[in-house]
Order: sequence, then C-alpha cells, then structure tokens
Amino acid sequence: MAVIDIPLTGFAPDLPPLGSSAFTRIHNATAGRGATQGTISLNSMKAASLYSNTSMDSRPIGSAVGQNRTGDAKVYAGNATKLYKLAPDTRAWTNISRSGGYTTSGTEKWKSIEFGSLSIFTNWDNEPQYIDRNVDTQFANLTTLVKGRHIATFKGFTLLGWTWDSLDGAVPYRVRWSGIENPADWTYSAATQADFQDIQGYGGVTGIVTDDSCYVLLQRGIVQMTYIGAPYVFQFTERSSKGCSVPESVITVQGVSYFLSDDGWYSLAGGQLQPIGTGIDQWFLDNFDASQAHLMTVAADPRETLIYWQVCSKDSIGGKPDLMLIYNYATGAWTTADATTNHICNAISLPWTVDQLDQFLSIDKVPSSFDDPIWSGGKSMLWGMSDTGAVYSFGGDTLEMAIESADYQLSKIVPNETGADIARVDAVRPLFEGDGQARVQVATRSLPNADLNWSEAKDTSSITGFAYHRSQSRYQRFRVTIDGEWRRCSGLQVDARSVGRR
Repeated sequence: MAVIDIPLTGFAPDLPPLGSSAFTRIHNATAGRGATQGTISLNSMKAASLYSNTSMDSRPIGSAVGQNRTGDAKVYAGNATKLYKLAPDTRAWTNISRSGGYTTSGTEKWKSIEFGSLSIFTNWDNEPQYIDRNVDTQFANLTTLVKGRHIATFKGFTLLGWTWDSLDGAVPYRVRWSGIENPADWTYSAATQADFQDIQGYGGVTGIVTDDSCYVLLQRGIVQMTYIGAPYVFQFTERSSKGCSVPESVITVQGVSYFLSDDGWYSLAGGQLQPIGTGIDQWFLDNFDASQAHLMTVAADPRETLIYWQVCSKDSIGGKPDLMLIYNYATGAWTTADATTNHICNAISLPWTVDQLDQFLSIDKVPSSFDDPIWSGGKSMLWGMSDTGAVYSFGGDTLEMAIESADYQLSKIVPNETGADIARVDAVRPLFEGDGQARVQVATRSLPNADLNWSEAKDTSSITGFAYHRSQSRYQRFRVTIDGEWRRCSGLQVDARSVGRR
C-alpha cells in the first residue's frame, strides 16, 4: 500500500490523457500558483449576485467606465438604440442618447475609448459619439465625416479602423486618424496630421491595440503603426501574418494584448506574437459556437491576474453565453466555468449609503460581504449584466468545482516488487481548504483505447478525508467535485497498491 500525491498540473484537454499528467477538466475554479514549479492550485469562484435590478429595452452590447475631474465614477453602456449611464443615486440605467437615438445593426457592438475627459463610442452604423464626463448630460456626434467599427487612441490621435465615409463608402482595411490632440477634427490636413492609410493584403481590421507602439489587428495579419511625424505621420510595418479572427476576443492588460486567431489563442507584447493556448486551443475551437461569436464578452479581473472570456458553446440554449474560459496570465494556466450572466465587463463601483441598502430587503440578499470594494466608490470591479441590462457583481454562492485527471498507470508509480501492471485504488483524498463536501469517482480501463468505466460518486470521510473505493485495473482516472464554501484545492492523494504478477 502507498499513498501517492497527484498535484494539479493544469487544464490541457488537447494532450493525450495517458502520460501527460495534465487534467482533462478543471471547471468552476480559477488557477493560481502551486507549491512547486509546474503545478497550480485552484481557487473557488462565486456566482453572479444581483447588484441593481435595473433594465434596458434590449440586450447590452458594450460598456465603458471613467471618472470626472473630482474622481466620481461614471459607468456607461449601450444597446442597439440607446446609450445609458448608471445613475449613482438610483443604480438605474438612464438614457442619455443623442436626439433620435441609434440604429445598431445585427452583430455590431459599441466600442469605446477615453480621451482626456471624453468618453468616445463607436458602433459602425452611426456617427461616433462622445460625452464629457465632467458634464455627463447627453451624448452627441463627435464627427459626421467618418464612421468606424474599431477605435483606439495613440500619441494624441484618435484612430478608427474599418471605416466608412461619404466619398469611399466602407473600406474594411482602412485606418483613419483625427487631428493630433483633437478627436473631433477629421478633416484631412498636413497641419493637424489628420489622414488615413489603407493596409492591403491582410483582410479587414479586427482591432487596434497599443502598448508603447500601436498595432492594427487584421483578419490575416498584424501591422505596426509607428509615429514618424509629418508629412507621412505613421509608418506601417508587418509584424505577423497571423491575424485576429474574433474582434470580440481582443483585450489589453498591462500592455499585453490577447486575442483569438483561426488556430487558437495568442498574446502580443512589444510586437512579438506568442501562442498561449497550447493544450486547450483545439478543445476550445471544437466547443465554441463561432456563429455566436458576436455574443462573446471579455474582462480582466482587477484584483487577480485573470482574464475571463464569456462565450456561447455549441451546447448553449437560445444564443445565451454559457461558458467562461479563464486565463491566468501570470502562470499561463487555463480553466473554465459556468457563465452566470449574459455579459461581463469591467466597471467602477459607485458609492452606497446605508439607506440605499434597503432595496435588498434582507441581509441574505446583499450581493457581497460588507468589506467588498463594491460598497465604496471608484473601485475597479468585475461586473455582469443580463440580456435586459440588470447589473450583477460576483459575490454570490460558491460554484461547485469539478475536475477530472489524466489517466495513470499506477502500477508504475507504487512500490511493485512483482512487476505487475495492474493496480488497485482503495481510497482518494482531495486536498482542499474551507467548508466544503468533496465527492470522488474512479474510472478504469484495461487498455488506452478501451472505454472508461466510472464508479459511483463517493463522499469523503469527515475524519480521514478519503473517499473509499475498491477499483482495480491497468489504468485509472479520477473525477472530483467539491461544493459548499470551499476556498482552495491543491491536489489529490491516492491510496493504491500493485496487484497480480507480470
């Protein structure tokens, strides 16, 4: 008999289950650093909890945050016909659209930037919109000369990608920029340096991202924009023939941009492109419903080194996102989770008064503990929204974690004087912290190409922590679920012995 430690080594369902040691499933948990190099620990996740039961008249398709000159938080969002602000006194979406509203079509979204005290939005179908956060009264046209699908700001210029104007119509491969330090001036001029560039041979623009330089993401390539001044303003240089296939996947965190390409996930830093999805790319592409890519949303956790992509899997019902893909950019580890809202976004908390807490009716319905930053103003937050615009924080019930290991030939790991290639598992102990209840299943198969035969799920003992099984085979796999208020999981211990003879 021997007790074997099985560390958590990451989620990599693309790898062979035998010999890789990577887990085939890690669900409803986020990955943190493990105790030793090459290992991870798993942290619990909370479901969404209602923050404000406000509403819009259709699905939200973009949001932005900012602050005014006195530091007051501003939260904006849009749907197909309106732009809103979240009123700090009522936590309700308030329509502050321009007169006449908007006509956002099909799969388009609102995308936004901050330029000084301005928040600027574009949705392709209508003129770019702006609001001064110090005034915060109503959106208005930034310009009537150009429309754009993508927007960024770089070295004092406002940039639009995949543009439309009355002379040339729609030009998918064009980048156009405003006069320097004047986002409202789009008249071509050598004096203001307002101009455009058509980037040929890479397909349409799918995003514009910046670090110390500026990069145009296109369907089949990445081109760097380098400021060189008048008369040419920018120099354009190819950086990669690999492009971005899903504009909604793009996010920049701490100067590094992340996005989905045709063959998987990549990061872009300092002009260098790196694959980051080794082990999960094929699994994701097989499970992601690309026909619903426009419903993907992405946000970075302001308190952890985590990025969350929320998507529709091929099992989603009614076009509602059901899956979160989570990446720890400090460790390179991936996990998944259930989507508990329809839309995720970064936000800034609005301050609460004691009287405003009355809307929750009871202490049990308060969305987060009272030491959570959600209650103080101006704190960066991760929020969710429903398809009608209700706002959620992530302070609800702890989600039930589910993990599934690789296949192990334990006879090669336990003491084995006879050289037998069969092992018997007598017990499995999940190593976790917190007030949770774990259950364990053991799967067996005699050959790598045979079907897995799963045992019944067994509860762990409150005294030993083991779930007791009697499972004998050449290969074994372990499945663990933990519900309740668990906090962290670091691995498994398996009580096993070799049996039989060579």
